[in-house]
Amino acid sequence: MDTNRKNIFETNAAKASNKLTINSFMMGSLLFIFTLIWTLSPDRFDLNLISQITLAFPLLFVSSLAYSKIAYWHETKLWDTFGWFTNNLANILILNSIGLMVASINKTLSISYFSLLLIAMFIYSVINVIYTPSALSEKIFKYLFLVTGIILGGVLMIL
Repeated sequence: MDTNRKNIFETNAAKASNKLTINSFMMGSLLFIFTLIWTLSPDRFDLNLISQITLAFPLLFVSSLAYSKIAYWHETKLWDTFGWFTNNLANILILNSIGLMVASINKTLSISYFSLLLIAMFIYSVINVIYTPSALSEKIFKYLFLVTGIILGGVLMIL
């Protein structure tokens, strides 16, 4: 058994710092997209799309706050876990919003987008398991979390 195996939500300060940077970029991008939608008229866009973009922003913000705690708190497991869930849920909402936007033009392309996303993330997870076999249950959990969010918030919305 791999003695270097880490807990599914074990704190990693460098990773938390990178998440803060990515979250900041994503919030800026969402603000731009939201402003563009508002400028073009929100009535032209599906409410599910606007809802997911809107809900992603506070989740990214709170994820950033949680990840920032890792820099100066001794007990960080709950902050890291909360940061992971809010970050991943926000990313799922963003990924869904892209698929929903595409669906307004072409549903087949949107289904192709969601399919490619799930296949690529499956391959990503398999590669992770190949390099760290002891992380199998962690990668299954994380992949199923993504699949559930994509199906409920994306695929089912366009069917």
